[in-house]
Amino acid sequence: MKVYIQTDIEGVAGFCFFENRKDPSVENFHHRQRMRQLLTDEVNAAVKAAFASGADEVLVNDSHGSGYNILFEQLDPRCRIIHGRNCSGPHWLPLLEGSDALVLIGMHAMGGTPVSITPHSLWKVNGGSLYLSEGTMAAAIAGDLGIPAIFVSGDDKITAEFKEKIPAVEALAVKQALSPYQACSLIPARACELIGQGVQSGLKKLKQIAPYKIPGPVQLTLLDSDKHVSPLKEIMPPVTADTISEAFLIYEKAMPWTSFDLQVPDGFIYP
Repeated sequence: MKVYIQTDIEGVAGFCFFENRKDPSVENFHHRQRMRQLLTDEVNAAVKAAFASGADEVLVNDSHGSGYNILFEQLDPRCRIIHGRNCSGPHWLPLLEGSDALVLIGMHAMGGTPVSITPHSLWKVNGGSLYLSEGTMAAAIAGDLGIPAIFVSGDDKITAEFKEKIPAVEALAVKQALSPYQACSLIPARACELIGQGVQSGLKKLKQIAPYKIPGPVQLTLLDSDKHVSPLKEIMPPVTADTISEAFLIYEKAMPWTSFDLQVPDGFIYP
């Protein structure tokens, strides 16, 4: 059994503020490292639970920002990790094909969601008949491949979205949002314990959780703004394709900050 773990950072227990990558202060450095440690611990709890449930392959996708957040040397050595410059390889979810289950750790609510921790990225489907967060977009892309999303963690708003769209999914709210920048959070050790239990529970009922499929053809566009504040506007004009996966990749490849299928160095310097 191959388990794919998609990760973000805004939905981990203890996270309350958008990341500031431009602040060189000692305080900000230590804050960012602290958040990375919290993310690493939650991911590792999911990895260990997947192996305990019988997985023979676990693949972690470090998908937040730089794609180089997880302290991978601390992860269970049986897993592998995809990291480095996001959207420079073949897909936003590289090597997903062939997985048996999708696990999502640290997810955040879609842009515009009231009283949710650091919401951003609002995917508008078919003129607004459906809206997706980054997390449910990942679930839909996996669904096109017949892969069910079996577990998600994040704040109470993203877990509510998942339960609405995928009722059988195991969803763990590691924090209750009180404002976009304040939450009542589980203590990280407890969050990790419950993540492990939730992943195992989701994998036990793997065959009972249907892949999340969005019928095609699909028209797709992304709404967001500078600093993710209202009003949210279309980043680019909508695209149309036969499937959500195809529409997503067409849209993402047209974005000026992505470099999919990069073959040779282009001068990029981390971070």
